[in-house]
Amino acid sequence: MSRPGLVLSCEHASWALPPGCHLGVPLAVLQGQASWDHGALDIAMRLSEEVGHPVHAGEFSRMFVDLNRPPHHDDVIPRVSYGAPVPGNTDLPAGERAERLAQFHAPYWAAVARDVDARLRDHGSVLHLSSHSFDPALDPTVRTFDVGVLYDPAHPFEAALAERLMFALRGAGLDVRANQPYSGVGPALCTELRVARAPAPYAGIELETSHAVTHRPDGCARVAAAVIPFLASL
Repeated sequence: MSRPGLVLSCEHASWALPPGCHLGVPLAVLQGQASWDHGALDIAMRLSEEVGHPVHAGEFSRMFVDLNRPPHHDDVIPRVSYGAPVPGNTDLPAGERAERLAQFHAPYWAAVARDVDARLRDHGSVLHLSSHSFDPALDPTVRTFDVGVLYDPAHPFEAALAERLMFALRGAGLDVRANQPYSGVGPALCTELRVARAPAPYAGIELETSHAVTHRPDGCARVAAAVIPFLASL
């Protein structure tokens, strides 16, 4: 098998809302974990600049539409996000919900899928690396590590790449966990593509970086610097 192609994405890249959209959420909440993944885009862009691949990045808050949930999922337009109520979504008419998904969710998923299919066609296999981050304060006794790598252990091609990625991160002195703080087979863009493209050699790996790392002045740069040699080895 030839070297896999690469697709980079960051679904929760922004806490912004579209012009004129008011969800009734306080600004402090809108700028927190309930709305976006701090530092995730910073890491993805550093990888992009190094390897010369663009990043598929979400433009708006996950409270507006969650690009890391399939369109049929209850929380794709959440009424509550990480415990924070989203009043503007509570009684959203079915027509407005469908329009929001059609205008913002469907084009994003289609663009990532096209990129994945192009890499499969050109390289024979693909690594889709999706950048995310997590708040350790949500479970401080468990979320004590720096980076989580989410993948499907039952998928040999994907698991092998995930092991190599974790080895690179640990080699850079980062504390790494497999499939923490979330499962690698839960509802997500990578999971949906993994199923939809089977049995093609698609690896959808989510990189989850702790806010304890992303809020440090050099934290995002440190994570990206650890990932770059792994990508170069592909």
